[in-house]
Amino acid sequence: MSHTILVTGAAGYIGSIATEVLLQEGYNVIALDDLSTGYKEALFNSVPFYNASIGDISRLKDVFSQNKIDVVLHFAGAALVSESMTNPFKYFNTNFCQGQNLLDVMLLCNVNKIVFSSTCAIYGMPKPEKIPIKETTLTKPINPYGESKLLFEKALEWYKKSANLDFIALRYFNVAGASKTRGERHNPETHLIPLVIKAAKNKNFKLSIYGTDYPTKDGTTIRDYIHVIDLVYAHISAIEALINKKNHQDAYNIGYGHGYSVLEIVNSVQEIFQTTISLHIADRRPGDPSTLIADPRKIKEDLNWKPKYNDIKEIISSAAKFIE
Repeated sequence: MSHTILVTGAAGYIGSIATEVLLQEGYNVIALDDLSTGYKEALFNSVPFYNASIGDISRLKDVFSQNKIDVVLHFAGAALVSESMTNPFKYFNTNFCQGQNLLDVMLLCNVNKIVFSSTCAIYGMPKPEKIPIKETTLTKPINPYGESKLLFEKALEWYKKSANLDFIALRYFNVAGASKTRGERHNPETHLIPLVIKAAKNKNFKLSIYGTDYPTKDGTTIRDYIHVIDLVYAHISAIEALINKKNHQDAYNIGYGHGYSVLEIVNSVQEIFQTTISLHIADRRPGDPSTLIADPRKIKEDLNWKPKYNDIKEIISSAAKFIE
């Protein structure tokens, strides 16, 4: 019997690709999104869609009462670090307060399984000796975005203790790439790989590099980039663990275990497009850690996650099809 998955944030970048892969794998999908940052055309016509906020208790009750939902994949939320510094209220409201409404309605309707889209931002600025980052690394966010995600993780832990909620939080590192039909589309675009591709395709577009004096091999920040398809299959591994009541940790890091600097990404894009990109060297952004690399061993061991697209040029090439 196929299981039914509620995908929140289903019109967004990761949510829409998750829907695509879930359908391919034989799951039933219910889509929920308030379209504040997502795009209706990213949804699938074959999937029932609810235009609703995760904080709207009345609408959520409709969704859960009208469908037999087995697991919630919770992607919906606010996710711009810089915006969170200037508007922290939005981030605590959306990512924590509204998220709690979702949990309350789930439990009211006897749905007790959720996979949460968390982030490596909960670790803040880990010390060099703590790289690659394990799940046991101290969590010390340095922006409201990371803090709001960590607060929701804490809420999940308490709901598990008090209300028999079963959950897995997946702590993303840097997600990039595309599926065959859907790619990145943010407004504003803040992710490095789409911006570098845009610079390669548009000679008049100047790419800003924020800091070249970090303690790294070329002075620019280093990040662990993961293909969005591998990320989605990590969610499917989590779904299967929850449905089959497999022993699991509450949280897992999702990355490849190695990183690329900003300039290495620029050089890779230049090689693929056979072009030279115009760079603007800017000051460091406040709160940018020099290096963020995941230690993904636990999810591989516990949930048998097997990434397939660990190739930066493949990630860039797949992303490029959807970026003008």
